[in-house]
Amino acid sequence: MKDVCEKCSHKKTCSSPCRPVELYLSENNLSVYEKTTKRKNGESVSIIYARSRELPETGLMQKFTGKPARRSQEVFSTENENPFASFNPQLKQTGVFIDRFFNKASYDDLAIKYDVTPHAAIKIYYAATKRLFEVLSAMDTGEVPTKQVDFWRKRVEERSGHIPKGQKWFLLNKLFGLRPSEIAEMEGLDRKNSSVRQLIIRVSDQLKTGEISLIEVTPEEVRAAKARLDAHNVKRRERHTRKIQSH
Repeated sequence: MKDVCEKCSHKKTCSSPCRPVELYLSENNLSVYEKTTKRKNGESVSIIYARSRELPETGLMQKFTGKPARRSQEVFSTENENPFASFNPQLKQTGVFIDRFFNKASYDDLAIKYDVTPHAAIKIYYAATKRLFEVLSAMDTGEVPTKQVDFWRKRVEERSGHIPKGQKWFLLNKLFGLRPSEIAEMEGLDRKNSSVRQLIIRVSDQLKTGEISLIEVTPEEVRAAKARLDAHNVKRRERHTRKIQSH
């Protein structure tokens, strides 16, 4: 490319690579990646795509910008960079894991920072890695962790009371985002049981047509609720009027 650039009329004012230079630099400079996913029917699908090996200067850490040739081995190393540099953890276990895994902090330093003994720092770190491994395992299988299922089952049993199971499943699906297969597992049914999905659809249709309501109220409760809403709307209109007048 030296000969091409020497003959280019824009050489003196050139501030960014032109198209011929970009094509030259990108030649044989792609890494091929393969991503495999599973469909609902269990079929595996592989997607192959290419990505440039180059890293733009804007993607470098600030201390490496301006002098891309400097410390190139450190810039382009395969060491893990900390994606949580701006994250402020609230739990001690989270902070210990991030500092140890990404910042390579020693257990002595962790003990000083989190006011624990070095041995306690070791235990906290390995407890965090165990929790993370459970999350990754669940993510890899696409299933809900057993502890999460038990948690929701307990919460539902405490709060649902006399709500029919169809309405309970509808709320779990629409409000909490649980899939029918997850609800089936929570109820001790087979994950492939279609009755949960069918009942959710039926309850949805009944609510839309007005055949059922999620809560039963007396006429007195309706009047009291209507009065509270009317009072609230009056206050909202008054605040809106004052806001317009102030402008």
